Amino acid sequence: MKISPQVVDETDIRLKADAYTELLNPRHADLLKKTAALANEIKAHYHSVNFEELAMELSMLSLAIPISPKITGAILVMVNPLYSYSTPKIVENAQRLCRLCQFLEPNFDLSRIIIKVPSTWEGMQACRKLKSLGIKTLATTLFSLEQAVLAAEAGCIYISPFLNELKATFDPSPIFDIVVQAQRYYEQHSCSTRVKACAAVNVEQILKLAGVHAFTAPADQLRELSAMDEPAAKVAQRSVFRTEMAAEHTNGDTNGDAAAITNGDANGVTNGNTNGNTNGVTDGASKGTMEKLSFIDDESKFRLAFARADEGRAQLKTAQALNLFGEYQVKAEALMRDNDMTKIG
Repeated sequence: MKISPQVVDETDIRLKADAYTELLNPRHADLLKKTAALANEIKAHYHSVNFEELAMELSMLSLAIPISPKITGAILVMVNPLYSYSTPKIVENAQRLCRLCQFLEPNFDLSRIIIKVPSTWEGMQACRKLKSLGIKTLATTLFSLEQAVLAAEAGCIYISPFLNELKATFDPSPIFDIVVQAQRYYEQHSCSTRVKACAAVNVEQILKLAGVHAFTAPADQLRELSAMDEPAAKVAQRSVFRTEMAAEHTNGDTNGDAAAITNGDANGVTNGNTNGNTNGVTDGASKGTMEKLSFIDDESKFRLAFARADEGRAQLKTAQALNLFGEYQVKAEALMRDNDMTKIG
């Protein structure tokens, strides 16, 4: 059965490195100058943000918005990772991104915007506030079940578990188990949050997650998936969700696109939904009911549980991811400063 990608969601960037690299492309030279000039024009209306950050946000949105008519789903935009540990700054940043989006495209439907927020304590408290303001969020840089529980309590639409450590070319411990546990937990406890896994190093890892609610993948991996032609039963056997997928196949589900990753951003960053099962139980996982947890009103309880998750590795991976994102945030802002014509000559 052919594995057929379909366009669903579109994200501005999977990594801040992707955004920076995309902006360096010579074809965006005019966009950089235009958004830098625009940032200078409207800076007086945004007193709490510097020119470089404002210009960078305008550039990112100017890359994402033109693609929106080509997709049916959401536009995902990440807040400044340097604000990962400040609830007020994240809330302000998210509101500003929504305002800028509508400034650039007055007719744009803001209900399509989902703000990507780091899965820190402060980030999830910001998501709680943003939900009350009617702004949708996704919890990113997530490496533990504790973060997944907190994100659901905060009202996030999605979580994005990072399958692999971002600074490693090969992670000996990809978190397949966390993806499965989070999806099981949400479904057992009727949480509306959905799992949108990401950061697979190859297509084989994506196929192992066939059956997850959704997945984020770069365009080269989608092209490789599109070229594949495998029976649904064979795909199901690879998956960490194989118990339920096998049951579906036995029950006559011949659509077979269990690993169909959907979405297609022409700039090479994509998001998608799988057409596989949504029960989220692996052969190696207990089918018993998972304990209902709560962290949203107990900061010390969350911090202690998170520090212990995966013997401290979850916390370390989160910090490394945020540091990497922060490095490219700084580089992107420097790029915008270099395109500020008021400072040249």
